[in-house]
Amino acid sequence: MSDKELNYDFESVETESSIRESKGVEENDKLGKALDEEEKVRVTIEVPESVRDGAKSKLPHGGMSDEVRGLLTRIAFGQEMNQRSRLEQQLDDLREERSKLQRERRELDAKIENLDDRIHGVEDKLGSITTQEDRYEAKLEELEYRIRVEGTRVFPEHGAVERVASGVGKNPEGVIKDLKQRNPDVNDSAFEEGSIHGNGGSFLAPDEDGEITPVDEREQIHRSNESDD
Repeated sequence: MSDKELNYDFESVETESSIRESKGVEENDKLGKALDEEEKVRVTIEVPESVRDGAKSKLPHGGMSDEVRGLLTRIAFGQEMNQRSRLEQQLDDLREERSKLQRERRELDAKIENLDDRIHGVEDKLGSITTQEDRYEAKLEELEYRIRVEGTRVFPEHGAVERVASGVGKNPEGVIKDLKQRNPDVNDSAFEEGSIHGNGGSFLAPDEDGEITPVDEREQIHRSNESDD
């Protein structure tokens, strides 16, 4: 149930309450006030003594007069009094419904607040992870530049590899594994210490012209090289 729907229900309850009070309860209040102001007369009835004594024993002091007075009033103004009773019951029901809706709204507000807190927490974690992933990819690209452009070997014990691994909470072997997956067109010997290719002890760089081959094109180059072999 939305806040809008809840507000609508509250408005309905208030409107209905106002109608009941203005059209019914006020009229009966006038009736009660008029009866209170009207001159009183004494009514005497005769009943068996046992009836009188039995009634007195079951009623509080003055209760018998109240009962007789109430009975005669209901006989004289039964329709009006019944209407008052019905309206008062309806008013109680409407107020209870309003209280119920208010409780539901408070519970919903609390649930929404809890969800907002959880959402913010997950967003913060996601933002942290995304930032870390971006940072890691940037570091991998730096290592790839060493391999693909400079022809420099990298391996688990390489200082640059160890620094990257430490910065992202990975082990050096995991970093080398990721590099191999991103660079399938580079021979595995490029990731092993002591593997020397080309002149001067440097690795034969696949992108020695300085133009880095996009990651999504490297697999196709690898397959093409295997076919040529």
